[in-house]
Amino acid sequence: MAHAELSPSSASRWMTCPGSVALCRGLEDKPSKYAAEGTSMHTVAELCLTKGEPAVKYVGQTFSRDGFDTVFTSDHAVAVQQYVDYVRGLVVSTGGELLVEQKLPIGDITGEDDANGTSDTVILAQDELIVVDLKGGMGVVVSAEDNPQLMIYALAAYYEFSLAQDFERVRMVIHQPRLNWVSEWTIPVKDLMAFGAQAAEAADATRKPDAPLNPSEHACKFCRAKATCPALRMEVSMQVSSAPATVDDFDHISDPATFAEPDLARALRSADLIEGWVKAVRAEVERRLLAGTSVPGFKLVQGKKGNRQWSNQDDAEALLKKMRVPHDRMYDYKVISPTTAEKLFKEQVIGPRQWPKVLEIITQADGKPSIAPESDKRPALVMSAVEDDFDDMTALPPPETSDLC
Repeated sequence: MAHAELSPSSASRWMTCPGSVALCRGLEDKPSKYAAEGTSMHTVAELCLTKGEPAVKYVGQTFSRDGFDTVFTSDHAVAVQQYVDYVRGLVVSTGGELLVEQKLPIGDITGEDDANGTSDTVILAQDELIVVDLKGGMGVVVSAEDNPQLMIYALAAYYEFSLAQDFERVRMVIHQPRLNWVSEWTIPVKDLMAFGAQAAEAADATRKPDAPLNPSEHACKFCRAKATCPALRMEVSMQVSSAPATVDDFDHISDPATFAEPDLARALRSADLIEGWVKAVRAEVERRLLAGTSVPGFKLVQGKKGNRQWSNQDDAEALLKKMRVPHDRMYDYKVISPTTAEKLFKEQVIGPRQWPKVLEIITQADGKPSIAPESDKRPALVMSAVEDDFDDMTALPPPETSDLC
């Protein structure tokens, strides 16, 4: 089959929300420039690992997918090279056999005939099976621990290669070079087999006529049906209302300023789910209006015009020169950023003996405090109350007065 309906990449959705599979069936999986960019990075990573080439060789090349053209940049090359070096290091340290962009049968797990998935990297070490997944995005970090996508790849790889090798454990890795993030998780084979039973049971549940809909942040994040999902609509309605509500009841929304701390915490836990639903609803209304379908109470209007720009840069430059506009008034000059300077260092334009001098004049402001769940691995900031920053003046004697001469 061309694409598995129960794909490993969507396992976090269909394993927790079985009813979403039927709800998504027939809906277009809209391509994006970010997905196309990720594909270009995977393509270059594969070429580097199979041909032993450096990623910088492909800088400037254009990769096309789903109507999007991605020019492979030096930034892409630096990220891909980090991943390639990491994988090569694993192969050397384990003495394992490297398999790149490995096609793996997953039908025994999902129950779909001839279904396949493709793992970025599989390494067959002596007693260890290693699966590495490259993620080229710059959004949130992804953990390898209990990651259903990685576990399905690992299980499929185990079924494929365990007859030839006796694996004792499985190591799963998420590598996000553009976030400087590597997450590794190792489990014994028996734990992976236990997950396989859970995945098979979840896959069977998706084929039942009454498969339940279970909205959650992770399940709904990339679900194509979230704009029209009745269960998500009900969940959002209940979360924003002060009391259990009907599907269309948004009339009793409470003021957050009146919430007690436990109520605020409960509401914030649902914030991403609610924001994702609102964004999906807006996108669906726009899609229908663009298709000529009427949506009561809404219409399409001309948006704000874009920034002014030269229709032809060379013509503009020639015209301004002809007008004898002074050189320093005709061009905007700006020194490169530290990030660009670091790229020049990695490309050896700035030498290793010069780079420490560059570092001496780079500053970076501390990040602003931001809200995160308690499960976040970063340490909590200890904030003192405002009154702690001032001395208690009430206990001091009144100031002495001076005699006026």
